[in-house]
Amino acid sequence: MRLVDDFLAKSNAPPCASFADTADIVAKVAFKMFLGVPALVGSWSSDRRTFSLVFTDNPLAEFTELPEKWGGVWYSNVLCGVIKGALEMVRADHRGAMREGALLGGGGG
Repeated sequence: MRLVDDFLAKSNAPPCASFADTADIVAKVAFKMFLGVPALVGSWSSDRRTFSLVFTDNPLAEFTELPEKWGGVWYSNVLCGVIKGALEMVRADHRGAMREGALLGGGGG
């Protein structure tokens, strides 16, 4: 089943009237629904076209250990791929990347 279809069928989320609404719904409803943890929206650009999603808890980091030889792998980058794939289904442009993560010795995930 397509991720967006599943979200729309089960979330009862209201229609988004703006990009900021979309960011809030993805962060607070979609991530909670699919990962069990919400994200925080922040670091908006001055033109309000880009923002950051911050996870205070990341189940991928909590239940994952990488061997030393894979120390440079950004395991949680799979979240960027999920977001990209879901947004491509509705023909929305997306570019995303992890900036820091617990598996890399930083915070967040």
